[in-house]
Amino acid sequence: MSEKLDSIIDNLKQSWIRIILMVVFAVVLYLAIPLVLLVLMIAQVLFVLITGESNANLRSLGAALSTYIFQIVQFMSYVTDVKPFPFSDFPKAENDDLNVSNEIKQNKKSTVTNKKPAAKKVAKKKTASRNPTTKKSE
Repeated sequence: MSEKLDSIIDNLKQSWIRIILMVVFAVVLYLAIPLVLLVLMIAQVLFVLITGESNANLRSLGAALSTYIFQIVQFMSYVTDVKPFPFSDFPKAENDDLNVSNEIKQNKKSTVTNKKPAAKKVAKKKTASRNPTTKKSE
């Protein structure tokens, strides 16, 4: 009987700890992450407007942040027992995700064909209309 009671007490402790962590992560998802995403979005838009290309470091941060959000949702929905950051390492961006975006960018550049300049139309010179000259009477 004592072992069952100890098991129940241990399960209650673990459950309450998880519930508290879930509330904390819910607050993080609701308050902190939208602000970080907003700053990331504005920085990336400014970078694209100024340089014409997106910043690889910001793309990497965005990919890592999306993985972090995924980890939080998995923990909160009891899919996994692994606690997200700060209880484990912050996720790193998958190189595959960044390589896919680079490949798409390169494909767009290679599919754009150089168009030949439009043929110039040759304008014909108009000849001056010949008005009959009037003879002066002498």
